[in-house]
Amino acid sequence: MKKYKKILIVTHQYLPHVSPRTTRWKLLVDELIANGHNVSILTGMYPDFDTNNVEILYFGNKNNINIVSNLREKSKQVASGDAIKKIFYGVLKKIYRFFINYLAWPDYSMFWLYQIYKNRNKISKDYDVIISVSLPFSSHMAAYFINKKVKKHWIMDVGDPFSLKLDAPENNRFLYSGLNKRYEKKFYSLADNILFTHQDALDNHKQFFGIPSDKLIVANPISNFDNDHFNSALSYDYSSKPIKISYFGIFTEGVRSPNSFLELIKKNNEMEFSWYVNEDSEKIIKSCDLNIDKHSFYSQVSREEAQKLMVNSAHCLLSIGNKNPNQIPSKVVEYLATGKPTIHFTEIDNDPVIKLSNEFDNLITLNKSVKEENLSLLIEEMFNKIQKFDRDKFINNYTAESIIKKLDII
Repeated sequence: MKKYKKILIVTHQYLPHVSPRTTRWKLLVDELIANGHNVSILTGMYPDFDTNNVEILYFGNKNNINIVSNLREKSKQVASGDAIKKIFYGVLKKIYRFFINYLAWPDYSMFWLYQIYKNRNKISKDYDVIISVSLPFSSHMAAYFINKKVKKHWIMDVGDPFSLKLDAPENNRFLYSGLNKRYEKKFYSLADNILFTHQDALDNHKQFFGIPSDKLIVANPISNFDNDHFNSALSYDYSSKPIKISYFGIFTEGVRSPNSFLELIKKNNEMEFSWYVNEDSEKIIKSCDLNIDKHSFYSQVSREEAQKLMVNSAHCLLSIGNKNPNQIPSKVVEYLATGKPTIHFTEIDNDPVIKLSNEFDNLITLNKSVKEENLSLLIEEMFNKIQKFDRDKFINNYTAESIIKKLDII
């Protein structure tokens, strides 16, 4: 007889915050509940949504979930004539960013981590399994504080690298490099299972930290397959012109940049681009030399709205690769789930998405060596392959159900 588990998930990021980690764990939580498990979530995100069958354990200040965003909004709300207040909020934002980038440890969520440490003895230990989720790394440290004495089965889900994140690191590597490696290695030695989103990341961490093989599991990026979305993708008029390409997400200096791709397509007049990005990403795109008439900008939308836009308003979806081979953009799998033709532009030779593109006909990887005049032809060739999308392979390997099946303890 199946034994249902009481599971505590420790993740600084959860709903209503929008990020790849919250999307991943919302799908996994739903799957755990569907399998009869009892799930509690320890988070730093204020739960202003219907929590249904999930217990939310919130620690933090709901007014300061994202201090930078709050300061930016306050600056916008100040009357145009009040220059002093605008300068004041701008200075506060810069001071906070300086502190987080150069002094905070282990990362930006250190204040939430302090709340967990201070209240660690008040948090119920009546659970069978604890799962910690990064980014940020603080989530693993919070799980360590809670689990230190009771030593329940601990699963670490490592979505982003910490010590091995050389571009745009989570803290000041000059000050904290040794401390980062010491605690990351310690937690890997204590955890019972460690999940990585692709084989290369697993192999790199295994070699660097000496992690035993029997602890390690590849838990792919995931999405949910929706037949209605797929049928909409099939019925799209791919013969229409111009070719419409959409991008959903953000760009971060040192992690993911559109510059090389924009350089490739700047003279192309056969394509139109829709960018669903934040303000900072829009500035990065517009700073490039491009025909702005071919580019439309929209604010970020909910995952549900994004999925509808993906299948109904674009010929093709665009992904830009990370500069770190230990990361795989989760949006690639979100795109794949729709069945839509997808371009992934690589910045590095060992981009893990290259291997993924060998599994699915609706995904191609390109780099800056491709000739601009061949780009439209390469995309149009994909339009004829959409019917070949392997739904069974996707469902068996890139959904929440596929990950839960790998976790024997659950």
